[in-house]
Parts: sequence; C-alpha cells; structure tokens
Amino acid sequence: MSIIVEKKEYHQMTSTLTYDICEDDIIAAFGSVENFTDHMFEHSDKFHEFMMDQDYDREDDLWTDRKGGYDVDWDIVDEP
Repeated sequence: MSIIVEKKEYHQMTSTLTYDICEDDIIAAFGSVENFTDHMFEHSDKFHEFMMDQDYDREDDLWTDRKGGYDVDWDIVDEP
C-alpha cells in the first residue's frame, strides 16, 4: 500500500529570445532599419506579425530554482 504525495514548486523564469534577422529582410518589410525600430518601440501589429515569422534562439533562466525563494505546496493526491 502506498500514498501518492505531490510537490508543486512555483518558480519565476526569465526567457531571452535572440533573433538574428537579415537587414535586407527588415528593409524589404519596413523600408528602413529606422522605420523597423520605430515599429518595435511602438509595439505595432506590423512589427509583431513580422517577428512571428522569424527564427530565434531561446534561453530560459529559471532563476528562482538557482537562488531559492520559491513557494512550495505539498498535497496528498491519492491515499488508501
């Protein structure tokens, strides 16, 4: 006979997405790098749609796991 115990850890994570975009692609879509930058700072729909089509490298930093300070809940999920 056994009891199933569940531990939930609530972490915070920082995800860094790095895009390497060809300048010619930016100019083709926005007319210039400066115009692209304006759209980026305005969070325009055109900017977001363009970025959705780009490849990226993702790095996740689960910093609460490294430094501690996260909340934990324990629960019995199945018992006889």
